[in-house]
Amino acid sequence: MNFSILSDPSNLKIVRDHLKSFIKEKGFQRVDQDSVILATDEAVQNVMRYAYNLEKDKKIDVTFEVKDPNLIIQIRDYGKQVPIEQIQPRELDDVKPGGLGVHFIRNICEKVDYQHMDEGGGTKLTLTF
Repeated sequence: MNFSILSDPSNLKIVRDHLKSFIKEKGFQRVDQDSVILATDEAVQNVMRYAYNLEKDKKIDVTFEVKDPNLIIQIRDYGKQVPIEQIQPRELDDVKPGGLGVHFIRNICEKVDYQHMDEGGGTKLTLTF
């Protein structure tokens, strides 16, 4: 399944709903649906915040596919490229609101791969569950 959304946070519901339907349609039971949705939602939020600086009219491409035995989710933006080595979770003992998205993503996914794109700029994030 391939689709695009604009970087408006109200569109996060579209991603969650499409993902829930995709998992159900494919009968993919190898993963916890709520955990997959949480990791994907956090990843798209990070694109909105860091690649697009909360601008609401930028394109985000999303792809869901099953490559047996895995569920693969790709999130492609065309925004600011954050140095990959800077994409780190904050220390868990640093108690404060927010900032746990990368922690959740890395703990839920089997594999997380960030790739800076030359054509069109931006970054492609591949989440493997």
